[in-house]
Amino acid sequence: MFSQKNSPILISLGLTILVMVIVSAGYYLTPKGSSLETLFFALGGQMPSGLIQAATFFSFFICYFGMDSISKRIQREEFAYTAKLLPETEQYVLYPEDVNRIKLQTIEVERHMGPGLLTDLIKQAATKFRSSHSPSESLAIVETVSDMHRKTVEKEFWLIHTCQSLIPAFGFLGTVLGMAAAILNMGKSQPTAMASPTGPDAATTVAPAAISGTDIQVLIDNLGTAFFTTIVAIVLGILVNVMMKRLESKVEDLHTGMKRYVVENLVNRIQS
Repeated sequence: MFSQKNSPILISLGLTILVMVIVSAGYYLTPKGSSLETLFFALGGQMPSGLIQAATFFSFFICYFGMDSISKRIQREEFAYTAKLLPETEQYVLYPEDVNRIKLQTIEVERHMGPGLLTDLIKQAATKFRSSHSPSESLAIVETVSDMHRKTVEKEFWLIHTCQSLIPAFGFLGTVLGMAAAILNMGKSQPTAMASPTGPDAATTVAPAAISGTDIQVLIDNLGTAFFTTIVAIVLGILVNVMMKRLESKVEDLHTGMKRYVVENLVNRIQS
């Protein structure tokens, strides 16, 4: 249940390659100095420095498709409520033979809809009551199984959590690399002498030095890499954090709702 497939990784890799091809083409094809060139540069159009943004996009896409896969799984789990496996009428009492019937109906539903968290919870509670004839022990097994389901889901978040933490790490790495490259290039730049002065004091006057336009452009590119990688990582990190909080809330509501559904409509209705 909630099994993590390799498809989000492959889709994310393909989408990242497509995005970087478009961004790189846009950077080299747009007019120099235009706002579009700056935009494509910020998104990683200049290679190889754009590999940092590519890694950031890859991590973001893995988070997005991983969360989308789990969200769709939650919707399928909630669809099990439509089977009406448990009575929801007030003051309805269940006897041991009713519990047996509910378990058989649940097994039959699983044959058509596939295994699910809710059906497993109902089967476990019904099985425990059949063996112990104790509603309190059935309630205890509901708590135990629900916690097991919760821990199983949390294990499936490992890849999403890993990529979520990598997004700001890549942003920081891009900042460090960009600043380091800028400092190194400043140290390597060779000042060029300006025109020598003429006149009676020419022999004692030292010609001022100037940095070439190429060195200035390299410095700007390196600083741009440092700043833009951070900006991209911050924006994508915010989006992932918001989506992650929403998904965690949906998962929590799923487990709480299933446990409440089984306790209220099965365990509390059993007449031992």
